[in-house]
Amino acid sequence: MEAFSDGVLAIIITIMILELKMPGGSGVEDLLALGPTILAYVLSFFFIAIYWVNHHLILHDVTNVNRKILWCNIGWLFVMSFIPFGTAWVGSYPDSWTPVTLYFADMFLACITFHLMYYLIACENCNNGRFRLTPRSIISILTYFLAMLLGGINPPAAYVVVAVVSAWWIFPENGKDETAGFCERCQVGK
Repeated sequence: MEAFSDGVLAIIITIMILELKMPGGSGVEDLLALGPTILAYVLSFFFIAIYWVNHHLILHDVTNVNRKILWCNIGWLFVMSFIPFGTAWVGSYPDSWTPVTLYFADMFLACITFHLMYYLIACENCNNGRFRLTPRSIISILTYFLAMLLGGINPPAAYVVVAVVSAWWIFPENGKDETAGFCERCQVGK
């Protein structure tokens, strides 16, 4: 599951970089004209990278994977596979309602499917179903949802808020990695 997911995410990132076009000329102003496209690429690249790291951490201590987890992982990868399309569209039309809404809708669905997969993994590997959404998880879900609904009203603010909330996932919660160690958290011996 992890190797397949790694491959799909690597292809997604590769497709995104292939979507970047060369500047129309050799001047700095030509490069600056691509600013929205480059910024959308950077945000999307780090969005994918953050999910890849957390996906890896979640799967680190997993001993049991069932059909539900596999299909949820496929669903998450399906949603993630739309990122290059949304990135290219929002990069070309960074202030237009529909591209901005689709871009953030994809991020919202990625967040939902990832948390569902995390829940299923926790249930399957703990035998007692203990799972909780952390405040950071709830804030992320709400941020992506609100960016999806309201991002077209003030796109620059939506991009900044989503970037900050996404970057928040780079740092472990409470100084420890909350995604690894299901068995320890659920008090089931390894």
